[in-house]
Amino acid sequence: MEIRALCIILLMTIMTLMGVQGQKVDAVSLHIYPNRLQFFEYDAVTFHCEGVDYCEVMHKFKGKIKSCNKMNERTPTGSSCMIKTTYTDDSGEYWYETEGGTRSNSINISVTDGSVILESPAVPVLMEETVTLSCRNKIASFNFKADFYKDGRHIIGSSTGNMTIQRVSKSDEGLYKCRISGVGESPESWLKVTDAVFLHIVPNRLQFFKYETVTFHCEGVVYCEVVHKFKGKIKPCNITNERTPTGSSCKIKTVYTDNSGEYWYETGGGTRSNSINMSVTDGSVILESPAVPVLMQETVTLSCRNKIASFNLAADFYKNGRLIHRTSTGSMTIQEVSKFPSQMKDFTSVTSQEMDYHQRAG
Repeated sequence: MEIRALCIILLMTIMTLMGVQGQKVDAVSLHIYPNRLQFFEYDAVTFHCEGVDYCEVMHKFKGKIKSCNKMNERTPTGSSCMIKTTYTDDSGEYWYETEGGTRSNSINISVTDGSVILESPAVPVLMEETVTLSCRNKIASFNFKADFYKDGRHIIGSSTGNMTIQRVSKSDEGLYKCRISGVGESPESWLKVTDAVFLHIVPNRLQFFKYETVTFHCEGVVYCEVVHKFKGKIKPCNITNERTPTGSSCKIKTVYTDNSGEYWYETGGGTRSNSINMSVTDGSVILESPAVPVLMQETVTLSCRNKIASFNLAADFYKNGRLIHRTSTGSMTIQEVSKFPSQMKDFTSVTSQEMDYHQRAG
């Protein structure tokens, strides 16, 4: 007897997310670990490329970073690569580009052969949050006094080597440096303030079978306090919250059908992230498609997944109720995703209320 199952996928675009949340959502994002802009010579630096399978990092003057080609690693939210030993000529601007040509944010690092650096965040600081700048001595790790400067002007002296800014605002943006008397002065680095926050989900899809595990990643925050539209704060996150190089994450070890719905998180300052609307089914078929927005000109693969059989799956794919593809592999690939609704390859420009994808498997 033929078994047929229907599943629906709701894909949002970056523009849709902006319209719903009233905030900017970065399509691709570069992070650096440790999360600071200044390094001593011979330190190690790891680049994390959010949302891509291969982290091909560029230096403004040196081009592609060769060491990244040898040490590229997949992560739950993208990929990463490492420069094991940095030198002063590794200072400068870094970014990465997707296959479709979309460029990430830039990170401008300084590598010094001196004795003092300023530890300040490489990623933008969220408005209304608290940020601590630390003056670091290469030789002594404690018991030293430091002076902090913004835009060349002395702003504070500290006996702890740290400077804390409460409830950061746009007025706190600027060039910061620090000085330790008798030791030296750090390079200058720009402190950037933003109101953009972003929620990811791992695995990166919107549909799940009952009893699966789901991990939420809150980019740019120390504590991942995820909210469900109707159930409120997710209690398991209070137990499983973990720090990550780019933020924090929490896990629901076992999901049930009532875990379906809209999720987001809010920062301590009240800034709200994008929303992710996931579905949990006790049926036998789901459609695996990205939870995060699909980048224009990129390639996206939709997979029809059978809970029982994992291969040799014949499946039909539907868009807006119309059959668009039949496959014996259970997958459908769209090349060079675009924004034009008239094209069958469009997966990025229609809101969740306007678009649905169906699949039948048997």
